[in-house]
Amino acid sequence: MKTWITAGLIVVSAAVGYADEPTPGRTDGPEGSEVGRGGYPHYGAPGSLFIEPFFGAAAVDIELQETGDESSKTDLIYGVNVGYFMEEWLGVQAGYGYIGGDQKASIYSAGIRNVLRNEPFNWFMSLDADLYSPDAGDSHFGVAPGFGAEVVIHDRLRVGLQYQHDFIFADDTISINRFTARVQFKF
Repeated sequence: MKTWITAGLIVVSAAVGYADEPTPGRTDGPEGSEVGRGGYPHYGAPGSLFIEPFFGAAAVDIELQETGDESSKTDLIYGVNVGYFMEEWLGVQAGYGYIGGDQKASIYSAGIRNVLRNEPFNWFMSLDADLYSPDAGDSHFGVAPGFGAEVVIHDRLRVGLQYQHDFIFADDTISINRFTARVQFKF
């Protein structure tokens, strides 16, 4: 009888010791054990840097106040945004874009971005303050609200499309419609 009790206690002790930790990838262990073991795929420390090159088309509409002349031209735009996500849904960004072709101009921007996550498809809205600096003429301040959609390829790689409308504050009426494709790399 003592042998059976001793054998039973050894088996129970071994089973309790073995069952103490869940196997990697499971989330049924003690609180906090799922971090780093494959649970909660979107959990992580807040804060990540990103770089986002873009390329697309910019339709520049200008109406001169003095003469009333209007011009509208569509040219290529390319550039890069660099930013920091404080949380997975809120970030700040700064960028540079160049409009080539007939309307040569640089656009320097700084702003915020709000991401509405519904992976693998995300929606985002942005609001940038711009400095519109044509190669010929004076620089002007502007505001550029925008929105877009992106597809999550990997945790650190996203591709998407964005539309922004630049309201340029100047004596002449200047507006820019930007349609761009972008690739975002997170660090």
